[in-house]
Amino acid sequence: MKISASHSKTSLMASLLLAILLSAPAFAQQNSQVMVDLVVQIQQLQDEVRMLRGMLEDQSADLENLRDRQRDQYLDLDARINELRSGGPSLALTPEMGGDPGGDAMPGGDVIQVEPALQLGGSVTSPAQAAPREEAPYVRPAITTSSSVTAIGVPQTSARNAAVSPEVEKAAYDNAFLSLKELRYADAADQFKSFLERYPNSEYADNAQYWLGESYYVTRNYDIALEAFEGLLANYPNSPKIADGLLKTGYTHYELKQWDRARAALTQVQEQYPDTTLARLAGSRLRSMKLEGHF
Repeated sequence: MKISASHSKTSLMASLLLAILLSAPAFAQQNSQVMVDLVVQIQQLQDEVRMLRGMLEDQSADLENLRDRQRDQYLDLDARINELRSGGPSLALTPEMGGDPGGDAMPGGDVIQVEPALQLGGSVTSPAQAAPREEAPYVRPAITTSSSVTAIGVPQTSARNAAVSPEVEKAAYDNAFLSLKELRYADAADQFKSFLERYPNSEYADNAQYWLGESYYVTRNYDIALEAFEGLLANYPNSPKIADGLLKTGYTHYELKQWDRARAALTQVQEQYPDTTLARLAGSRLRSMKLEGHF
């Protein structure tokens, strides 16, 4: 770690001051111990500043690495979703991509699961759930009572009369998803909302609805995120993103401290999608809630 020129000069001045004080006549050294103590304190402070600066540099590097990794995962997820939509061959998932060869993986459709944070990944568990999985936020343990989740309705939009080519429609979705991949969450939310207003019957509408919820979730706008996720459940019941939307509904209720609703949604994931990564994630959060005394 480099030491700045200003720090070197300060250290040199402190050393010279200490040498002068020690060589001064006896009458001038009566208060020399006080000055020595001050010099020592200055040197200690300099050492602490250098240490803190080094820690900050290390943390900045780690953060940049995490951002790069997340962008790569977003790109991979979107490519896998498009291949699944076009009827391409199913993809074998590695643990890094969210597959589940024996361990807990993250949920998702063409998903980004951010928690938080924010990692991505997923596993394709069956034809009904086929879609890349999102890397979920850190999941805490779970709950075991059943209840029902009341979906929040979202305004229905109507398609514009002007005919739009599939290429233009796909470009609008891709632009919104690009904003999400680049972590421009406010832009992504605006673009997904605009997409849903312009193309309510698009084949990408369910994905746009899900990612709209994610854009709000990762920025901790939980009330709006909940409305978006529950809008997915209410308006796109046959979407491959339903399972992921239900899980994120439970997560969002948890963040809002709505314990009964969170438990109901997460329990529903376990019951409807047993033996899947999503069910394990739901169970983990339920166990966490139980340990925290929320039921």
